[in-house]
Amino acid sequence: LVLAIGLALSGAFRAKLRVFLVKNFFRYRFDYRDEWLKFTDTLSLQSHPHKAGENVVRGLADMLESPAGALWLIRPDENQYRQVARWNMASTLQTESSHGNLLLFMYSTGWVINLHEFRKNPDFYHDLRLPEWLNEYPQAWLLVPLWQGEHMLGFVLLASPRTAVEVNWEVTDLLKTAGRQAASFLAQMQATEDLLEARKFE
Repeated sequence: LVLAIGLALSGAFRAKLRVFLVKNFFRYRFDYRDEWLKFTDTLSLQSHPHKAGENVVRGLADMLESPAGALWLIRPDENQYRQVARWNMASTLQTESSHGNLLLFMYSTGWVINLHEFRKNPDFYHDLRLPEWLNEYPQAWLLVPLWQGEHMLGFVLLASPRTAVEVNWEVTDLLKTAGRQAASFLAQMQATEDLLEARKFE
């Protein structure tokens, strides 16, 4: 009885219960089939490797009415993530170390980082420290990891949406799934680009 009362009073327990009830008893906000098809169509708009990154950014942004974004990727011979594509967002030469606090946090949690939420309630994100280069983007909203298996190929920074969007479990699940598809797509395009480059020297 004491345990049951303790769980009932626990904020974490109530939050998990609320998500469980919404997932199982309420209508989904997104039509996942339509979102998946639209995202796939966006990825395939341009088959050229140099345009692949921009298509990934646009595809993720369009899901949530975000007007801008940028993509950072890691190269196999480096331990730095570099901005390689952008859409309506300023460029930067700043890099992010794979051993830095931001990437270590993303690896340990697998979370989509809501920067608006972080600014209001940083304790929720434990020991996360945002890199200084993010100050270049006052409109920064979400950091979406692009997972390829257990390896994070890169991440996308999305700008604040045109209209208010509640970032709940459904939004983060959609972004995580789309992020994995995007990582697979980018890895395939990178392999194609490397192959074409190698053939130049044959």
